[in-house]
Amino acid sequence: MNAMKMMFSRILPVWWHASTTRITVLLVMLAGAAVAVGFEIYRPFPDDSGKVQSAPSNVTISTATGSVVPVVAPLDPTNRFFDAKFGTNGQACVTCHLPSDGITVHVATIQNAFQASGGTDPLFRPNDTANNPNIPLSSHTADDYSLILNLGVIRIGKTFTALAPLTAPNFTAAAADQTTIDKFGGPFPLGSGTNPIDPQQGAGHATLSLFRRPLVNTNVHLDSSVLWDGRASIGNMRAQVIGAAKTLLLASSPTNDDADQVAAFMLGVYTDQVFDTAAGTDAAGNCTFTAPGQQCGAGLVSARGAGAGVQNLLRLALSPNVPCTNFLETAPSAGGVGCVSNTSGYDLFDSWASLPNDGTNAGRLAVVRGQDIFNTAMLQVPADLAGQFGQGVTQINCTTCHTTRNIGNNPDATFFRRVGTDSPDIIEGLIGSSTGPTHDDLVALLARVSQLPLYQLTATGSNTCGITTAVTTDPGRAMVSGDICDVGKFKPPILRGVAARSPYFHAGTAENIQMLIHFYNARFQIGLNEDQVNDLGAFVEAQ
Repeated sequence: MNAMKMMFSRILPVWWHASTTRITVLLVMLAGAAVAVGFEIYRPFPDDSGKVQSAPSNVTISTATGSVVPVVAPLDPTNRFFDAKFGTNGQACVTCHLPSDGITVHVATIQNAFQASGGTDPLFRPNDTANNPNIPLSSHTADDYSLILNLGVIRIGKTFTALAPLTAPNFTAAAADQTTIDKFGGPFPLGSGTNPIDPQQGAGHATLSLFRRPLVNTNVHLDSSVLWDGRASIGNMRAQVIGAAKTLLLASSPTNDDADQVAAFMLGVYTDQVFDTAAGTDAAGNCTFTAPGQQCGAGLVSARGAGAGVQNLLRLALSPNVPCTNFLETAPSAGGVGCVSNTSGYDLFDSWASLPNDGTNAGRLAVVRGQDIFNTAMLQVPADLAGQFGQGVTQINCTTCHTTRNIGNNPDATFFRRVGTDSPDIIEGLIGSSTGPTHDDLVALLARVSQLPLYQLTATGSNTCGITTAVTTDPGRAMVSGDICDVGKFKPPILRGVAARSPYFHAGTAENIQMLIHFYNARFQIGLNEDQVNDLGAFVEAQ
């Protein structure tokens, strides 16, 4: 009984304030059973287009050897992932990675927590969720936290680094306008000796404020690089957890054992969409089918032989037939789970292709059509991206970036691309030539992007791409590589369970799937009509 009280004392403060399932948590407490609490983590939860669910495996992947080992860390609320005492600012990993929100955090959840607590919820802390890290802890105005409230982003205090062959960054960075300085605590770059934005770095480290969505930090075993900019290695998850605990949770000295426990949760738990209610609907949620008997929504995404759903994802992840995405998947002879050479494309919903066009099958056929668009539609490479996909390449597919078969990330840990949502100038250029729903969504996208800080990068010498200056809301991979040619580049994230992760893109600038697709349709001149936009959205949200 005492052990149960200790467990709840760790998880309740975070879940009570940050989750929208407070009543359920209270009922679980009254039930007084750890099994019931675990079930609360792993039951289906509603998302934008149905339900998402997580599931634990009984094995995980050792980051030390690449081998399959039994899970020794608890994959339940007793894991340090849920413990607000892991850090010192009242936050835990679960504060921004809620099971009820698909292991991320929704804007509605954030807004509800702010309103219910008057901004005192542990989610709202100057060091990682306020616009300006210099505000006092006692300041809890909506203006102080406008970006997390509107876009669902947290702030990363990122220093300039450089990867070989560079010995130092080949650019400097400064605020591009006075608004950035006034709103975000500049002038930039910040020196952490006089500013608490990056308290773990020594004085003199130049730092920028970067605002990004919390990625789902389950399914990590299937990824090739960690975090939006790949600044951490999947081969050293302990270091990634320790770094996050220090800079976000303000932990003074996280232990290796605690970090390994959190890493085991990230590597041993999988999250995916399990039920769809939106296939066949338009952006307003209206069913587009008119024939008698046809129904929108695909229902169970694992029904009728389909390969989606968290149990199918778990089986794929632990199968020797999983696509190779990182060094953890060694050959079985070496003690690993094994893997096969990746062939891009999706076939999750092939079994639905021959279904009759009636009842729920109508929604399933919309998903099939969307899967075909994702696999085969031709994207025209914009002039400013020339060379990023290979010399002379002018056409690509969705699967060029989202290459890992039936998972959607890229198996290359060094693959980062700039799609352009970091640039107000790029989005403005698309608005003038767009019409209808695409135009409206691009205008809304620009308004969301315009809430972010704006930086100007200036080259300090020659570089391989010929960039002299670049204006961006987030330098992205350039802050890791030190190369201005990587400005605005991010990794293609895993797409499984994407319906639970709105708003989209690295900075939450696309409010919904339709806005995201309309951007791609304009940026890459795909030529999709609205029916095709709806079908592609049905597929993306059902996987």
